Amino acid sequence: MHSNRRKFSMGAAALILGAGLMAGSSGTAQAAASDCIEGRAGFTDIPDSLSGQGVAGAGALSISTPPAVVSYAMQTGNVGGTSMGWGVLSTSASIFGPTATGWLWMDVTNDNKQSWIQCGPFPVSSAGVRITTPAYPTSSSASRAFRVCAQLTSIATQTSITCTPWW
Repeated sequence: MHSNRRKFSMGAAALILGAGLMAGSSGTAQAAASDCIEGRAGFTDIPDSLSGQGVAGAGALSISTPPAVVSYAMQTGNVGGTSMGWGVLSTSASIFGPTATGWLWMDVTNDNKQSWIQCGPFPVSSAGVRITTPAYPTSSSASRAFRVCAQLTSIATQTSITCTPWW
C-alpha cells in the first residue's frame, strides 16, 4: 500500500492544499506527504496492518452522494523498539461509492502547538481498505503532541475536516 501511497501523495497533497481545504494557522508548516515518508522529518514508515493502542479518540465520516463511510483514529505502540504514534483510516467494505476518497493525515508539534508539521494527506479510494500514516516518536515532553485528521470527498460532496484532540 505504501508504494501506491507514494504515487498519489504529490497529486493528492496538491489537490487538497490547492483547493484551500487544509485547516491551519499562520504558525503551521504544511508538509507534503512525500516529506514524511521513507524516514523523512523523523517519521518511520509502518505497514498499514500495524495496530496499536487507541489514544485521543476516534471518529467516523459519511457522505450520501455516493454513499461512503470512513473511520479514523490515532494509535500508539512499539515500532522497532521505540514508542511511536500514527494515524489510521479505514473505509467501509459495504458502503463506499466509486467516486469517494478518504483523506488521512497526522499533525505533530514539538513546541506546544505553536506550529506543527503535517504528514500527509494520504488518499484511499477503495472499499474495505485500511491505511496508516508514517509513525513519529512519542515523548514525555509536554511540548510534543499529535493529532490525526480526516476528510471524505466525492465529485458531488465533501465533509468538513475533522481531527482528534491533540494528544
